[in-house]
Amino acid sequence: MKYHLDPEIAAFVEKSASAYPDNALELSMAEHRECYRALFEMFQAPIPAGVAKEDSAIPGRSGHSIPVRSYSVETDRPDALILYLHGGGFIVGNLDSHDSVCAEIAARTGIRVVAVDYRLAPEHLHPAQIEDTQDAFLALDRGSTIVAGDSAGGTLSAALCIAQQDTDRQPIGQLLIYPYLGGMHLNLEAHVDGFNAPSMTSSDIEDYIDIWSDGNPDWTDPTFAPLIHEKLSGLPPCIAMAAEYDPLRDDALVYADKLAAAGVKARAILDKGLPHGHLRARHLSEKARASFDRLCEALSELAEAGGS
Repeated sequence: MKYHLDPEIAAFVEKSASAYPDNALELSMAEHRECYRALFEMFQAPIPAGVAKEDSAIPGRSGHSIPVRSYSVETDRPDALILYLHGGGFIVGNLDSHDSVCAEIAARTGIRVVAVDYRLAPEHLHPAQIEDTQDAFLALDRGSTIVAGDSAGGTLSAALCIAQQDTDRQPIGQLLIYPYLGGMHLNLEAHVDGFNAPSMTSSDIEDYIDIWSDGNPDWTDPTFAPLIHEKLSGLPPCIAMAAEYDPLRDDALVYADKLAAAGVKARAILDKGLPHGHLRARHLSEKARASFDRLCEALSELAEAGGS
């Protein structure tokens, strides 16, 4: 498939490649994480004025601590909380990698954001990441939590809603930003065609999933691949954001359609001309900036709907 990138996005992809080589998955995990650190630092933005940050920790069910970082503004809405889960293929990323993203969301929406530093693979395999997400949600939720995340964080956001489905504790909404939801298992078109996609290829996704599952993907577990979940009614309202030039594009589009067919209030947003990971380009590209605007509007929309 041919990808027609505008000059701003082409420059973003080229700049990203200078810090994050194509063979990153062949490096040691320490070297891979160093490449990712260099990547996110390259695109880190200043924290908006008026945003207060505070680090703390939540006890995990295995006796470990789960670091979290809170972002708040003086005009915080008391009726909503955004639980943010970072991307990184379940193997990289931390509180610093999405620091300015979370701070800007708090500034733009006026909603307190709490980012979760869940455990990473291969040291901690599936479902450790989902357990940490669930433990953080249960510790922080006061009945008005929106769960949001990009890429692997989108997986964990959808998985949290599924894990809490038959309980009296549910997020009031879910925002999935170019999420992995199991489309590779279903051979969705974007995954089949995405062998040469910019920023993230279909083979990259397969490698990340292989590491996350230690080579044993559980295609019967809907928290591992939410698209296989059959009991969708009663899940929280969902806005799923897809990047056009992304092997994961159809994961978001198909999941939103399946939720809507089951009676869940859900819709998809397709960001034209953008690749996977374009959150980092929001200060470099007009298209990525417009997508971030839609992201913040979607969170405000979910908050309003959840509070009504």
